[in-house]
Amino acid sequence: MTSGRPAFVIEPQGSYSLAASARFLWGFKPATYQGPHEADHLHLTFNGPDGPMGVCLRKSAGRVEGEVHGGDGEQARRQVARILSLDLDGSGYDEIGSRDKVVGRLQGEHRGLRPVLWVDPYEAACWAVISTRISMVQAAGMKERLAAELGDSVEMHGEQQRIFPSPEKLLANGQRLATFRGLFGRKPEYLLGIARAALDGKLDADRLRSLPAEQAIAEVKQLNGIGQFGAELIVLRGAGEPDFLPSAERRLLGAIARLYELPDPPPRPQVEALAEKWRPFRTWVCVLLRASAGG
Repeated sequence: MTSGRPAFVIEPQGSYSLAASARFLWGFKPATYQGPHEADHLHLTFNGPDGPMGVCLRKSAGRVEGEVHGGDGEQARRQVARILSLDLDGSGYDEIGSRDKVVGRLQGEHRGLRPVLWVDPYEAACWAVISTRISMVQAAGMKERLAAELGDSVEMHGEQQRIFPSPEKLLANGQRLATFRGLFGRKPEYLLGIARAALDGKLDADRLRSLPAEQAIAEVKQLNGIGQFGAELIVLRGAGEPDFLPSAERRLLGAIARLYELPDPPPRPQVEALAEKWRPFRTWVCVLLRASAGG
């Protein structure tokens, strides 16, 4: 990339497909993806420490090349590596397929797929609140409206792409949140609490990743409006903990029951026994199983 913008290169360790990440985002309603629908071409947008940032990603000779729109190249590289699960050596992940035939088959069907994370634990926590007691389609629409009305934007290839409001933006718009269409009950209050927690460093991805997963989940579960499912979402799919077996994800249990011909829901001891073969990438395998079930 020779535009003069900050740029970076990530060399994946282990198998990886940028096209698989793009296809995942195209079909993942909560992502409200705004970028191009092209193989090996992906746009990511997020709030950086100095303002909104956008990254145009392409695959070239096995490497992921990023062009940064707004912000610092190294900051963008670290964020992108975490979002696409490229901050870990995934070499051992492929070996799991030789120990578990179901996983091996799905790895072949979704070649190079790694978990695509929320842009940060803060946004994952906000999603956990927004999506409570409404459909995923309704929640995605709500997230999109919050970005359009309260968030910043970044220009990429001549188009403005909206970004979910930063913690500072939410706190500055507390009155608007209180009357925002669709945010019923205590959801505005919960979102403001999450914004404060993010600014206090309680939702820092590196800090959460440094803790034992059980401890990190217990910590974020103390946030008002966050239950077990939301806490696991924040730590596993927000911070990027790679090796944990969720306990509160019904769709995952349904996928396991179908793929392994078990009762629905499958008994927890059976699931735990299966998951022993998935270490040290239990989270990654769970994402793969969910992807096979359409999400």
